Order: sequence, then C-alpha cells, then structure tokens
Amino acid sequence: MDQQKTQQTHESQAELRRCISRLSFVGMGHSDDLDRALVTLRQAIKDNADDNYIKGQVEGISKILLTLEDHTSDSKQSQKIEASQAEIELLKELTQRSIPSSLKSSFDKISKQRNQDTAQLISAIADAIETFISQNKMGTVRPKGMLSRLFGKAEQIDKRGSDTQKQVQEGISPEIKNSLLHLIEQLSALENNSKLATKLAKKVSELKQTSQLVEILEAVASAFVDFTGHEHEQFENFLKSLSKRIDRVNEFINQTVKFNQQFTKQSQLLDTELQGSVKELKTSIDDAQSLTDIKSYISHKIDSILARVNQFCDEQVSNQENMANNCESLVEQLRATEDETSRLKDELAAQRLRAQTDPLTGLPNRYSYNERLTQEYNRWRRYRSPLSLVLADIDFFKQVNDKYGHSAGDLVLREIALFLQSELRESDFVARFGGEEFVMLLPETTLVDATKAMNKLRQGIKQVVVEVESDNIQVAMSFGIAEFENNDTPKAVFNRADQALYRAKDKGRDQVCCQRAKPVKE
Repeated sequence: MDQQKTQQTHESQAELRRCISRLSFVGMGHSDDLDRALVTLRQAIKDNADDNYIKGQVEGISKILLTLEDHTSDSKQSQKIEASQAEIELLKELTQRSIPSSLKSSFDKISKQRNQDTAQLISAIADAIETFISQNKMGTVRPKGMLSRLFGKAEQIDKRGSDTQKQVQEGISPEIKNSLLHLIEQLSALENNSKLATKLAKKVSELKQTSQLVEILEAVASAFVDFTGHEHEQFENFLKSLSKRIDRVNEFINQTVKFNQQFTKQSQLLDTELQGSVKELKTSIDDAQSLTDIKSYISHKIDSILARVNQFCDEQVSNQENMANNCESLVEQLRATEDETSRLKDELAAQRLRAQTDPLTGLPNRYSYNERLTQEYNRWRRYRSPLSLVLADIDFFKQVNDKYGHSAGDLVLREIALFLQSELRESDFVARFGGEEFVMLLPETTLVDATKAMNKLRQGIKQVVVEVESDNIQVAMSFGIAEFENNDTPKAVFNRADQALYRAKDKGRDQVCCQRAKPVKE
C-alpha cells in the first residue's frame, strides 16, 4: 500500500514538473533576466534536479516578476504624469495665443477642470472651437492667430477672389508640365498620333490653370486606349484567322486518317475478292469437261478480276488527287500563317523598340534604363567588376526654351543625345531619364575613371553648336557620379549620384562631382 502511494507521489511530481516546464515558455520575452531564469528552471527539470533546487529557482523567478510588476506600475504612473503635464502645457499654449476673447474664456474654463483624461480634454477643446465657429457668420474677419492658420481653408472658400485661391488655380508646377510632356512624347511614337501629340504639347506649354489638366489627361488617356484597342483588335483578328486555319489542318488530318482507313478496308476487300475468284477458277478448271469450257471460263474470270482491279485503282487515284489538292491548300494556308506570324513578330519587335525608345532623342528611355540596370546590377553582384552610374543635366535649359522656344530646346536635346551616344563606348549605356536629364551606366569603370571620362564629355559638350535660324546655341552640363560598392542597391547608388549632381549645381554648374558610399562598419 505504501509502495503504491509512493509511486503515485512520484508520478504526480513528474507531471507537476512537466507542467512547470511548459508554463515557463509563457513568460519568455518580457526581460532578459526572466528569460535566463526560465531557461535555468527548464534545464533543472530536464536534469531531474532535487526539489529544493527547483523551489529555489521558482522563488528567484517570483522575485523577478515582482520587480517587473513594480517597474510596469511606475512606468504607467510616469506616463500618466507626463500626459497630465502635456495637457496643461497644451492649454497654456492655447490661452497664450492671439485668439478671440470668447474662445480664450472657454479654454480657461477647460483648464480649471483637472479631473479629466486626455480624450475628454481634446473633446472639450474641439467642442469649444466648433461652438465658436458656429457662432460666427461666414465671411467675417478673424484674427490671424493659430486658429486662423488651422481653419484658413474655410476662409479661402468664403473669399472667392483671394490670392491664395488664385495660386491654387494657376500654380502648375514645372514638374507636372515636364511629366506631361514626357508622356506626350511617348504618345507621339505611336502610330497616327503625331499630330495629336503636337497639339497636346502646345496646350501643355500654355497650361496655366489646373482645370485645363482634365482635358489634356482625358485626351492622352483616350489616345492610349484607342491604340491599345486597335492593337487588341488586330491580334484578335489574327487569332480568329489562325483558329480557322488550325480547323482546316485538323480537317485535313481527319481526311488523311479516313483515307488510310478506307484504303486498308478496300485493299482487304480486293484481296478477299481476288482469292475467291482464284478459288472459283481452280474449281471450274477441275470440273471442266473440255478445253473450250476452260478457256471460256478463264477468259471470263480474268476480265472480271481486271475490272475489279481497275475499279480499285481508279478509286485510289481519285482519293490521292483529292488529298493532293487538300495538301496544296493546306500548304498555302500554312505559308500565309507563317507570313502573318512573321509580320506580327516584326510588329511586336518594333513596338517593343518604340516602348523602350525616347521618341525625341532616339535614346533608350527610362523603361529601357530600368531593364539594363537590372542586367548590369546582377552582373556586378556576381562578378564584382567595377560599375559606375552617372546622372547628367543640361545647365539652364529652361532659359533655352524661354528664349528660343521649345522646338529649339528639342533640337538641343537631340544634338546632346547624339554627342553622348557617339562619345561613349559600345559597352556603355545612355538613356534620357526625363526632361533635360540623362542617365549613364559605365561597366568595367571605377569612380576615378568615370570622373575622367565625364570631364572629357563635359568639355566636348561645350563645343557643340546648335544652329537655330540666325543664332547659335551652346550649352553646358553638370554630372553626378556614383560607383556600386559593398552591398549597394540600385536605389542607393542612384541617390548618391543624384546628391553629387545637386552638389555640382550648387558649385556653379558645368561641374563633375562624385559621391562614394559610406564605409561599412565592422
């Protein structure tokens, strides 16, 4: 009996230890001290340590938990005090502002009500402001304090002729215009859209009010939708034609299978008939009474056999002629399908080229740059050979457009693009990034070598002369360079090159600046 009780006690203790071990995982993650104590407790249970040792570990964990609870309580109390102080500072700030006396009086009343939490305080302030606004008629002049700035939007609605509203209506940023012009340039590369693109570009250059944007954006969207619809219709027609031709090929195959089946069946039938005729002929010869009878029967049977063979041959010739005609028709259809496929392939290649080419300069565009950047970046990551990225910007290009017109500016862009393309190596890549900005990728080129090459380009660009009517235009360019280093990403390198370009602009333009990556901390 005592032995049974002892065994039950041991089993209960073992089960209790397992429960303690499992529950210890719940307390993980609250503090480093608690985590270490729980790990020690689990290890002791796993090693079957004595009860006194485990009890000591549990008491130690209890003390840590009490410390954590006190710290949490103090933290909450501190946060509550800080929130209360913030509320007092907020009310003090509001009452010290230059605001109407009635509103100031409301804030003073709120500040005297100490027994309220942050949510109640903010709600009371909002109610006071809302009451003040509702008591004032629309259009009345309000003092220009903090509330004036907060609720300036309402005042702008009342003052229909205010300068702020005019700026909102007329303030079209150059970035928006440049983005629209870049989009329209892409549109001009599409078939039958050059006139529309010219018209829209003129409207963008004359753009003054945001309300005019709607008409331009609708026209651009409509043109892209129409072009996409036309391409979709062409492809759909090709698929329909291809489907018909595939049906005809399938029909020809079925006819061929049927012809082969008929040929086999007819051949077997002819073979059976010939064997039967030969047997009949043999029997007749055996039963014949005279040579005259044999001769007559043989002659008759041979004529019958020849007639059947001729019939079989005529049927096969007819079937073969039909098959030959069908085969010629099928070959013509397949040839037409190949021609159509080749035409579509060339058209898709041309469309891909147009999609990757800037229509104004003929250089690759940003889409093509992104594609090439991915290739060069993957190659750099694999082989770690030098790779530099360059951003270049034409200095004072806006002055060219303002003085000589946008057509002259376009001519300058084309000439600069031709110069860049002719001076760079075949392995280098240059694209128009947007507006008057260009981006270059220089494989197998360190930052030092890229700086030398760009300085040579910078000097050469100043010698480029663009003739416009009776005047000559000369421009300069600024360059920002960064090299792929350490664990660089394309975005990080681009940002460094952009920073270098801004520094070149700040230093007076017509400069080449570079930006290295920050050293990696070991």
